[in-house]
Amino acid sequence: MKKILFLMFALVLSVGLVACASSDSESDKSADATETDSGNDKAKDEEKEKEDKSENENVQESEMGKMTIAYKNKELDENAESGPMKLNVNAIQVADFEIAEDYRDMFEGKEKATVIVFKMKAENTSDDTIGFYPDQATITTDAGDQSDADILLSDEVGGDFIGKVKKEGQVFFLVDTPSKDISKVNLIVDGAHDENFEQVGEQIKKEFPVK
Repeated sequence: MKKILFLMFALVLSVGLVACASSDSESDKSADATETDSGNDKAKDEEKEKEDKSENENVQESEMGKMTIAYKNKELDENAESGPMKLNVNAIQVADFEIAEDYRDMFEGKEKATVIVFKMKAENTSDDTIGFYPDQATITTDAGDQSDADILLSDEVGGDFIGKVKKEGQVFFLVDTPSKDISKVNLIVDGAHDENFEQVGEQIKKEFPVK
């Protein structure tokens, strides 16, 4: 039952990370110099409607609590290598989570937490079986946090890669510092190893701004 609830929680977060972003196209703004006052009013109303919609998209509520997205970048293309393993991070999201009272036991009694999510893909470029675990990564922040990936929430992006295979998904981290106090997040992934647990790649460390 607990695992099912964690999966529900992960799904709520995934909506914010993988859903299509609303467009801020300048084509919605009129450049006509002869625009009437009523036209100006209509443009203002449309702009206000866009702002309200954007705010609503950044807030997710469920029986587990209220999630407010503080930062989101779905256009990342950060790449790193560890031996024959390639790692691509293509999205990051930071959200403030107000935990409903009935679910606080799942989060060590906490009333609030900051949730940091990475969307990533790992690929083995060799024919060998390689062990690589980005879903067991560690993060640190410039606010002094250190946190290991939450295995229950995260997708299976790591493990044994038997030959030229790929795995992708989202990896979740929880920290205590409010999002407003975090400007940078470091992602740290242990180096790849072979079937004999001999290291075949260096540790990966990447820094991501979240402001």
